[in-house]
Amino acid sequence: MSYPPPPGFAAPIVPVAPEPIPPTPYHRMFRTVRGYAAWRPLVAVVLFAVFAGVALTIVSVLWLVVAILTGALDLTGDLGSLESDLVAQTTDVANPLSLALLMLSLVVLLPLVPAAMWCAGLRPVRVRHSVAGRLRWGWMARCLVPAVVVTAVATGLPYLFVLIAGETVEPVPVDGGLFALLAVMIIVLVPLQAAAEEYVFRGLILQVMGAWLRWSWIGVVVSTLIFTVGHTQYELWGALSVAVMGAGFAIVTIRTGGLEAAIVLHVVNNLVALLLLASGITGTTQMSSEGSGPLAPILQVVFTTGYVLWVDRLAARRGIARLTA
Repeated sequence: MSYPPPPGFAAPIVPVAPEPIPPTPYHRMFRTVRGYAAWRPLVAVVLFAVFAGVALTIVSVLWLVVAILTGALDLTGDLGSLESDLVAQTTDVANPLSLALLMLSLVVLLPLVPAAMWCAGLRPVRVRHSVAGRLRWGWMARCLVPAVVVTAVATGLPYLFVLIAGETVEPVPVDGGLFALLAVMIIVLVPLQAAAEEYVFRGLILQVMGAWLRWSWIGVVVSTLIFTVGHTQYELWGALSVAVMGAGFAIVTIRTGGLEAAIVLHVVNNLVALLLLASGITGTTQMSSEGSGPLAPILQVVFTTGYVLWVDRLAARRGIARLTA
């Protein structure tokens, strides 16, 4: 004979295990964080823009103060001469002050991505690294050989064409002591600068788009467009080359499940390019694509595709995770 439960009695609550998170690609990882909501990525973008605006304003003001105090900028001339001085100062790699502005204005963005994510509730912020939740240093080391080979060929081939055409490049004289200083600055700051760009364009932007939309190609297009617009110092063909590289960085990030391969190629490419410019042996120390033609982006497609295919194959052979466990 059974009796009804006494008043106030409640059946014990059986805990319900949370549903397991299915394997997730890198660009969709924001959706795996605790308490995810569709508005959080938007808040992260807005906060990052605010943080970046403040940081870049501080860097620019400090740079202007130093430039004025050292006489690098002359405020007594007309507006036209001041504008030309500013352009020259901010694009000349052989000028330590110019190089410092170029590097630091990007390096300061590196901590702002996790700061914006944390404030927006996109935690843990380590999801920005890779599907493993960290930088896979061993995998980065394996990407070095493809990055060095592709960059060496991509850099050397145009000069080979110049030699075959019988043309000559007149080096710009750069003092040895000055070059040593520039080389130290480049070697120290470029890895941070390149990583900062990857965490912003292939990290934050790619993952924000992936949080809202399943299709990875939309994130690739959006991040590439913003990345290209950010390189205003280049003319048409140079900008198209930048766009090709940006798309390659985004694709290899998705294919390998993290930022490591993109960071390695970005670092190696920028190290070689800036060291060559700082040395003056290319005939200029100015960051510009002036004089380049349609062949430049075509070659960039070949080299970037080669790197993506090489690294993609390497990742498959090494069992590099492309999805979360």
